[in-house]
Amino acid sequence: MSGLFKTRLQRHLREMAKYLRLVFNDFFVFALLFFLGGLGLGYSNVLKTLRPGLWWAPVVALIILAIVSQIGRLATLVEDADRVFLLPKERAMHAYLVAARRYSQGLAQCTQLIALFILSPFLRVALNWSVAAILSLAVAQVILKDTLLRLDLASAYQVTGQRRMNHWSIKWLLALIVIASGLWLTPYLAVGLVLISDIGVAVWLHRHWQRQQIRWREQIKLEDNRMLGIYRFFNLFTEVPMVAGTIKRRRYLDWLFKGIKLQQNQTYLYLFSRGMVRGTEFSGLVVRLTIIGMLLLYFVQGQWLPIILAALFIYLIGFQLLPFFQQYDDVVFTHVYPILPAWRLKSFVKLVTLILSVAAGLLWLVLVIANRQIETAGIALVVEVVEVWYLARVYTPQRLAKANKNKA
Repeated sequence: MSGLFKTRLQRHLREMAKYLRLVFNDFFVFALLFFLGGLGLGYSNVLKTLRPGLWWAPVVALIILAIVSQIGRLATLVEDADRVFLLPKERAMHAYLVAARRYSQGLAQCTQLIALFILSPFLRVALNWSVAAILSLAVAQVILKDTLLRLDLASAYQVTGQRRMNHWSIKWLLALIVIASGLWLTPYLAVGLVLISDIGVAVWLHRHWQRQQIRWREQIKLEDNRMLGIYRFFNLFTEVPMVAGTIKRRRYLDWLFKGIKLQQNQTYLYLFSRGMVRGTEFSGLVVRLTIIGMLLLYFVQGQWLPIILAALFIYLIGFQLLPFFQQYDDVVFTHVYPILPAWRLKSFVKLVTLILSVAAGLLWLVLVIANRQIETAGIALVVEVVEVWYLARVYTPQRLAKANKNKA
């Protein structure tokens, strides 16, 4: 069964590598560098204003570390057919699940160490901790994550899975107790408590798993939800067949379509507008990118960095809207519409112009509120206006014409 997991893991890693090459393109890496640079600069400025003895500092550290401890779930890679074909091998599945837990340790523990590394200056300044104390808390956090993954493995069996809410409550309660004891008492106590918990869970699991049945349906559902979250992230950057957008009526937005006239040359404008509002795939993408850009602009200071970030997010939104032009190509009725192709392109350009204008306006508004520099706001407004015009009126028609030519 360990060989089965190894085979599935290789297939899974190949699939992830395929999508990661598309996600970490030049533009995303460029945006990520600015994002991390902006956060680092803001974090550095906040640390300069802190002093030791702040009452809320341990509370902030507790919330952050408790949330981070829950990141990284058990990646079992089980499939729907396993509950039928692997049921005769249920006892041998324990080796499969143990191999899955070992694999899950890698990324999960890296997340814990990165979080402690980022939080260490805060602990050093706000709590006046020594390097030894920070390292002890890091050890406690790593052992805590190992314990939580053991609990995830234990919950795969009937004895704990019968009360699912208790399983998640135990994980959160254990994390809060261990981290709180390390922050308010001493991190060495946290190491001792979590070490006892880890050994206890390991001994209990070793004694009980042979007599328990695997909760196949729940494990398959958990794995499907885990993979769906990963695919949704990839879907922000490229088309993922495993993620299908849903359709919502949204009657409260009907007023947006009153300006569209019932004319033949505006048929596609109505169709594209309705599809954008009702569908969750592209509308959710636009909303998420706009919100992320607004949050980033709120915390980033400077004269040119906010302008560059605003222009970058406008480009990302415009670039991600291009596939929406082919949204209805598979609908046979659209090919019999008595509508000129130029009308379709004109309607799409008008929709892109409207969406980018709204997104640019929101980004500019946040930039003005957070930056409060008239010169920066003026330059940003000019840059956004020119960029929206170029992306919607020049780049989009040329890109779509080139795509149609290659397709033909």
